[in-house]
Amino acid sequence: MKVFVCAFGGFYVAIPMDSVASLTDLTDRQVAMQGTVVTRDTENAETYVSLPMLFNLPQEKLRHGIILKSLESGSNDLANGNKIVLLSTEVVNTSEIPNEKTHPIPRVLNGTQFSGLFGGMQCASEATRDAGLVILLNPERLIQHVRQEVTE
Repeated sequence: MKVFVCAFGGFYVAIPMDSVASLTDLTDRQVAMQGTVVTRDTENAETYVSLPMLFNLPQEKLRHGIILKSLESGSNDLANGNKIVLLSTEVVNTSEIPNEKTHPIPRVLNGTQFSGLFGGMQCASEATRDAGLVILLNPERLIQHVRQEVTE
């Protein structure tokens, strides 16, 4: 599967390209919205998910906005009318991660708040060209989590 790879200090997050509508440089206004993991801008029908805040890394510099595609079949509206934008560090490259080289998330991490948002992991990855850990984001689970958080 083709992915966008984002660096977070000692690890990487891979975001499947088939889930991404577009990639953009962040504006100062969007960067200012990183105070929590999920921020909703009802005026513009946009929901921002700060990946550094998700990982409790608020010091990471935000550079790119990754706009997710709608998960609704036949719908042009993103996530029931909301555009979901992942606020992320720099997208360092695009890569191919073979499914057979992706391993399940260890059960020991099941108790963590965000472990269910990932579809697997890979060590010593060709995707990053080094020995760093790569965690594969599951955009469907992330959007379900965002919808749940926004409605609570």
